[in-house]
Amino acid sequence: MSETISFNVFSRSSIAKAKERLTKIQQKVEGGSADAVRNLTQAGYEYMLTLAPIESGELVESITWEYDEQTNTGRIRVGADYALFVEYGTGIVGAQNPHPEPAPGWTYDVNAHGEKGWTYFDAKQNRYRWTKGEPAHAFVYKTREYMKSIADEKLRVAMAGA
Repeated sequence: MSETISFNVFSRSSIAKAKERLTKIQQKVEGGSADAVRNLTQAGYEYMLTLAPIESGELVESITWEYDEQTNTGRIRVGADYALFVEYGTGIVGAQNPHPEPAPGWTYDVNAHGEKGWTYFDAKQNRYRWTKGEPAHAFVYKTREYMKSIADEKLRVAMAGA
């Protein structure tokens, strides 16, 4: 969006017209920015839904997105209480398939179960389960990387329409 605004520095009406034009451009840019943030957030949300593993459906159902017009901020939230374990992985399986950017202090196989794994009660399924852990699914990380890769395009499209 390249535009030249010329005005006569000795003419008040010329300066006023230039100021009016700049104000209109500013409004278009702000509107384009809002569209870009909203569209990028929605695209990230939709992408994350395709990546999140589906076992019970609770994780996917806990993913939401919102856009705040006041702050021009988009947010994608994952509400499932176990989402961090799915993101970063657990146990010996997680250690063998770690997250690309492990969280500071994240420890795989924290109880040193090793190859023998462990049994736990799954209250939601009302049964005991055995596991050696889970690999890092990194669905949040992958969504962030995807959003970074399309952000420039989303902004360019929004500004072209502004």
